[in-house]
Amino acid sequence: MKFVFDVDGTISFDGRSIDSKIIEKIQALTTNRQDIIFASARPIRDLLPIINGFSAGPLIGGNGSIISVNGQVQVVKSISLPDYELLRSIIQSEQLDYLVDGSWNYSARVTSTNAILNQLDQGHLARKVPLVEIKQPIKVILLDLSDQLQASISAILKEQTALSIVEHQQEHNLDLTAQGVNKFTTLQQLFPDESYVAFGNDVNDSELMMHAKRSVWIGRSPANDFWQPDFNGAANVSGVLGALSQVQSWLNH
Repeated sequence: MKFVFDVDGTISFDGRSIDSKIIEKIQALTTNRQDIIFASARPIRDLLPIINGFSAGPLIGGNGSIISVNGQVQVVKSISLPDYELLRSIIQSEQLDYLVDGSWNYSARVTSTNAILNQLDQGHLARKVPLVEIKQPIKVILLDLSDQLQASISAILKEQTALSIVEHQQEHNLDLTAQGVNKFTTLQQLFPDESYVAFGNDVNDSELMMHAKRSVWIGRSPANDFWQPDFNGAANVSGVLGALSQVQSWLNH
C-alpha cells in the first residue's frame, strides 16, 4: 500500500514547513519509506526543502510533470514548443504575472504579496532566468488573473492547445502542464499495480483521489457528484492528525 500526500494546504499550512507531529504520524503509517510519496504542484526543486527526511523516496512534482526516484530527477513530459510559444505571447501581450518552471531553473514575475513566494526556491537550489532561457517548460502558472481574463485565456487555451488546465478560481491562477499530465497519470506510470491512500485538498488532487483505495480530503469536502472522500479533516494540524488516525485505524482493521 502506498500513501500519497499533496503538500500545500494538505499537510503544510504556511508554505514553508510541515509540523513535526504530522511527520511522526506519516512515518508511523509504514516502515517502508518507499511507500510514502509526495505529489505536489511544486517542482522537485521546491519539494526538497519542505519534506527533508523523505527526499530519498518517490516524489511527483509539477502536477505530475516531473519526478524524483532514488534521488534522480526526470522530466515526465514537457509543454510542447507551439503551446509554450502561445503562452509566452499571452504573457507578454497581457503583461501577466507568471511562474514558468523548467526541469530545474525557473522564470518568474510575481508580486511581493503573492503567497507563492513562500514556496518558490526556498532552498536556493536553482537560478531565476529570463523567460526565453526556459527551453523545456514543465509547468506554467498564470497568476493573479481577473475573473474575465481567466475565463478568456482558459477558453483560448482549450481551443488552441492540448494543455492540461487546472483553474484555481479562488486564487485567480491557471496551472498548465502538458497534455494528459496530472498527479494520477504519473503515479500510475510509476506504480501501475499498487493500491494507495491519497491525501489532498484541491482540484489538482481530484484525479488522484478518485482512483485511490481510500481518499482523505483536508478542508471543506469537495462538491462532487461522482466522488466523495472516505475520510475528512479540517485544514489545520489537528485536523490532519485526526485524519491520519482514521487512516491508521482503517489499516489496523
